[in-house]
Amino acid sequence: MQLNRFDLNLLIALDALLHEKNVTRAAGRMHVSQPTMSAALQKLREYFGDEILVRVGREMELTPRGLALIEPVRDALLGVQAALGTQPGFDPQTASRTFRLMVQDFTSPALLPRLLARLAREAPGLHCHLEQFSQLGIGKLEHGEIDLCVCLDNARLFGLPALPDTLRSAELAPVRWVCVAAADHPSIGDTLSREQFLELPHIFARRAADTGSVADAVRRFVPAELDVRVTAESILQVAMLVAGTPYLAILPDSITDYLAPLLALKTFPVPAPMPDAHVVALWHKRSESDPCHAWLRGVVREVAARPGGE
Repeated sequence: MQLNRFDLNLLIALDALLHEKNVTRAAGRMHVSQPTMSAALQKLREYFGDEILVRVGREMELTPRGLALIEPVRDALLGVQAALGTQPGFDPQTASRTFRLMVQDFTSPALLPRLLARLAREAPGLHCHLEQFSQLGIGKLEHGEIDLCVCLDNARLFGLPALPDTLRSAELAPVRWVCVAAADHPSIGDTLSREQFLELPHIFARRAADTGSVADAVRRFVPAELDVRVTAESILQVAMLVAGTPYLAILPDSITDYLAPLLALKTFPVPAPMPDAHVVALWHKRSESDPCHAWLRGVVREVAARPGGE
């Protein structure tokens, strides 16, 4: 690329066009007028000697050259962003930056309040945008749309057989599973037998993208034939649904420790062998050497390692 002939500001327009595949939406993404974006597209076409975006029927599609530009253009912009955001003499007390975090709901009660308290105390110039956990998390890390994802160490959450090599991870805490029931459950006293566990109806947290049967999903999680009557996509939602019902549910103690007193729930050891599970932090390798990002990761690990308090 001959940089003396290329307006580097056009990279941002090119990234928007490649992502949106539509001039109007790309203009909205950049908060400019449609004629301004159309002019940018014309300049890009002249520079690359390629249409980049063409109409096929009623839709716009990328040319082969346009498709080939998606990853290198995105990587170039993320590299510039990381370089500009890097502070060699990093001081959390004076740092100013916004981090975008995707946090799985069941980790929030134990992690987020203490994490935010640490940030308010030690890095008042850092801001956080918290995003609802979804299967899109890996793609958002890859494209720089989020900075950190805190979730179970399970690639299946994202519909993948394994996590991509572009990601880095750190184990935060083990997960201890418990069985919960309403405090006034009509059939359960101070103990829960295996027979009750198998016979009573259950509420089960199931991924939205899981297209298999409920029975298969349950067997992948716990080696038992459970009578699942209700499914929900959110583990936190499952905890709230148990109160005042005859249902049981298997939940991580990271939320039952907080919610059991509030929701009038009682907890028991799960009368079945449970798989090992851990909560991890995930980030893209491009953030590995960023001192501000590294500092935030360290605080997340410290907070997660002390669930009872600072």
